Amino acid sequence: MHAQAIDLHAHWVPPQLAQALRQRQGQVPRLDVLTDGAERLIMPIGTLSFSQAHTDIDLRLELMSQQGITRQMLSLPGLFGIDSLPFEQSAPLVRGFNDACAQLCQTHPECFCGLAALPWANMDAAVAELRRARLELGLLGAILPVDAFRSQETAARIRPVFEAAEALGAHFFVHPGRMPDSGALPHLPPDNDLARRALAVQHEVGEAMVTLLLSDFLQPWQNITVQVANLGGTFAAVVERMDHMLALRDPGRAMPSSQTRGVWVDCASLGAKALEQAVSVFGADRVVLGTDCPIFDTARTLAGIQQSRLSASDQALVLHGNAAALLARLS
Repeated sequence: MHAQAIDLHAHWVPPQLAQALRQRQGQVPRLDVLTDGAERLIMPIGTLSFSQAHTDIDLRLELMSQQGITRQMLSLPGLFGIDSLPFEQSAPLVRGFNDACAQLCQTHPECFCGLAALPWANMDAAVAELRRARLELGLLGAILPVDAFRSQETAARIRPVFEAAEALGAHFFVHPGRMPDSGALPHLPPDNDLARRALAVQHEVGEAMVTLLLSDFLQPWQNITVQVANLGGTFAAVVERMDHMLALRDPGRAMPSSQTRGVWVDCASLGAKALEQAVSVFGADRVVLGTDCPIFDTARTLAGIQQSRLSASDQALVLHGNAAALLARLS
């Protein structure tokens, strides 16, 4: 069943970038070596176990073959905090990722395609790096932080990147992450911290979906495709309440449930029930496979698709059909 699966939400850390993170002693983000020899990534929010699965391409190819993943679209996760560092720190790191990712995609074009990371502390430099990544390196677009879409006002700041992308043709992946000027990090109570963090991330993604779908921000762009991580966060679960509120308080406006076709969403880190709900809201042709490899469990995500009540044809769209159509559009 998974023989042709295409994963549009996967991450990779080039070995040279991992080494640069090891050298950032006392800074965030950085890689720390623990007493048992294991490594841990220290991020602006939380920590993450770090292993060869993040860097080793031979291991990645072996795992992909075992799991039936024929191709991955690789990106540098915004939650690592690299792209939101001050410009003099972020610029060499994201440029190094982009160069290494492009080289990997050229070496294994049948297995990998890639998205650029951009230095968000300098919007002019971010635009220039997108142009370089698309025109010189052959990357398909860029990963964008959900934080940029908290409101129409915040989205306006990132408009220059969309203007440049429209001329280039590009795919944007809206992923959990922060802009450099976002202010204080959110405080979460320490009890049940992982559950609270999962809810907080999904809320932030849902906020971005409101901006992307219910405003006119995306309307000018005909040459850009947009993918949102994690099934669009909480949007699908709350859209009926949105409709109900508007029907009672502002019935002249378009119902949110009628405005769900502007983006694609991936199913990373979620399961069968959430997938069924997302398909019912967005349509099977707007959901793509995402695994958040190697941070989350690819096998569990694939099993969730198989265990869902989606038809075989809808499962095929999620596993490979929609992604293949998106990638063909960008080729």
